[in-house]
Amino acid sequence: MIRDFLSDKEAAKILHKNRTQLYKTIKFFDAHDDDEWELKEGEHFEYVKGGDPKLSRRRFTEEGIAVLAKYYEEKGQISLLEAVLDALLQRKRKRKQMLVSRRITQEFIENSIVPEVRGELAFVQRKTTVNILQTNWQGLNNCEKRLFEAGSLEGQEALEIEKHFLLSETDEMFWSQKGIASIAMDMKRNSKIKKYRKAWVEAVGDVVEDCFTAEIKRINAAPSRISKVIKNAKKAAGNTCQVSGQKLNINANIQLDGHHLFDKLNRPDLADLHENILVVEKNIHSEFHSWNKGETCEPKDFLNFLLKVRFDLIDPDNPPAAKRYKKLVARLTKIQQNYEGNHLKYK
Repeated sequence: MIRDFLSDKEAAKILHKNRTQLYKTIKFFDAHDDDEWELKEGEHFEYVKGGDPKLSRRRFTEEGIAVLAKYYEEKGQISLLEAVLDALLQRKRKRKQMLVSRRITQEFIENSIVPEVRGELAFVQRKTTVNILQTNWQGLNNCEKRLFEAGSLEGQEALEIEKHFLLSETDEMFWSQKGIASIAMDMKRNSKIKKYRKAWVEAVGDVVEDCFTAEIKRINAAPSRISKVIKNAKKAAGNTCQVSGQKLNINANIQLDGHHLFDKLNRPDLADLHENILVVEKNIHSEFHSWNKGETCEPKDFLNFLLKVRFDLIDPDNPPAAKRYKKLVARLTKIQQNYEGNHLKYK
């Protein structure tokens, strides 16, 4: 079983003590083996690795903090054990909500199909809904059946098309944040799932609407973020094509584009990453996409394009061109290795 540990600072705060007082109590526990108060390593605490061994810094489990709270209560140093246990419960709930928020953000980032945004609502595929709720197809199917047959849940508004869900022309269903919140409530009440699963779907219901609102803002702001990162990439490149070496100036009749080495559609997580932008002449950029036939592209595709189509730009008999190409190969190969199949997490 993987335990959840709290830092000494967090433990002291929950116990309404400072760290000096906390470690004074621990020192007392350690010095008296014949009394009822004991903190067991592994069960109640662990030593912080890499710290100063003389300080013996520790991290504590919730059970360990409960032991300390009980001690302080019996010594009359805190008034209510329940207050500490409630603080632990609130912390656990907040932590679960943070994990859910990260899961939702990751689904938006990794999803190659951009959610359907309609005003304040965003509609996502059923697969994304399954991933957010950490359920399976049967669980979602059963929940949808209950919701549509019942019409609505007690204390919950009835499901409405274009508010809770959408149907595509092929009858594929998409759920909004309001719809997912309804599903989460139903799963918590009616699904035969384990307690930890109920805790997860309850947290989804608590945070899904706020998370979707934040993601909608991120999606709407994407074009301006991308424009900004391309502008910065051109500036960093000295307004020079990183393939041909042509510099933008009043005498040169060229235009510079920012090419996404990993394309925006399939890798939206890299769309506004400076490292993923290659500054190239507009005509080279257009020629590449014409050759690539509008399909998904990666850094290796651009290198293949140079070898097969525009070898003149990397002529080994031209020292400046050869030098640029060598630098380009090193850069694009590294980006390919770093990000191929490796999505940016929780951006």
